[in-house]
Amino acid sequence: MQQTSLLAHRHADLITHLTYDFYGERLATCSADQKIKLFHRSSEGTWDLETEWKAHDAPIIKLSFAHPSHGSLLASCSHDRTIRIWEEPSPSQVAQAKDGRWVERGVLTDAKGSVKAVEFGPSSPNYGLRLASIATDSYLRIHSSLDPSLNDWSLSHDIHIPSLLPSSPEESQADGASTNELAFGGWGLSWCKERWWGNIIAVFAGTSPVVKIIILDPTPTCVLRITPPSTSSLTSLSWAPSCGRSYHLLATGARDGTVRIWRVDPPESDGEPNGRKDEWKCECVGEFGRGGARVGMVDWNLAGTMLTTSDDDGVIRIFKPTYAKTWKLLGKLTAEEPEET
Repeated sequence: MQQTSLLAHRHADLITHLTYDFYGERLATCSADQKIKLFHRSSEGTWDLETEWKAHDAPIIKLSFAHPSHGSLLASCSHDRTIRIWEEPSPSQVAQAKDGRWVERGVLTDAKGSVKAVEFGPSSPNYGLRLASIATDSYLRIHSSLDPSLNDWSLSHDIHIPSLLPSSPEESQADGASTNELAFGGWGLSWCKERWWGNIIAVFAGTSPVVKIIILDPTPTCVLRITPPSTSSLTSLSWAPSCGRSYHLLATGARDGTVRIWRVDPPESDGEPNGRKDEWKCECVGEFGRGGARVGMVDWNLAGTMLTTSDDDGVIRIFKPTYAKTWKLLGKLTAEEPEET
């Protein structure tokens, strides 16, 4: 595939994550240098640095933009065990904002370990502004804010994932992560993107390869365990937008280099003849990359029709389903810079 541009990020250390805003016009990057950098796409197609600032006291791990209905918000999480919420300064605040940096609107300190993932919930009039996170203590935490000034964040759910039923005996463990988990475990989450399905999130924690689908309201309930055939711990997870499908697609990436795509079917609305609803079901509809480099990221496009993956070899792959219900590799991108002429 053709490389269209090269981003001169100028981070002083390893880039740990990057993410686009809802419209794809802004790109935020974070790094082990504890900084966030924000780029804007110009009319010429180049990415120009808007602002940068030191956001944490340890390497930053993940970023997440909120839906624009909640304003210009960005969340970051770090090894310093905090989550920080940032807001773009208004025109009247620009002169007061140092170096154009975004204004800090909240610092969440509930985690008892490094916060490994953070993600704003999809826009929904029923649930408001939600922020999910998971740390190496294996607790899923959901924070919300009803304060227009964003200075008051409440913890609505605090869930220990390995203890959440249904669970297998090997998942039951004491609070906190062992040395083995810190070295080889993974922690990740992804919201269901369609609000009409309810307050639903997928999550994995520790060395267990199991993904749990959790309905948060009224009481957090695990309605499905997705268990891959491999015992390799997971590294990434992404819930695809359904765009009118009657089922869901989830993608997982694993430490052994395997990418899997899962079809998840919710219960039928009319239920069974005896009044009991069918259970949630899932099946693996795509699997590739086994035995390759550790998967770093899996991510869907806005329509949920293409999947992008990256691995530790610096290769980005793009997959798309075919009419034969298989997944075709559309192309590869490498991290190699073009040779100077």
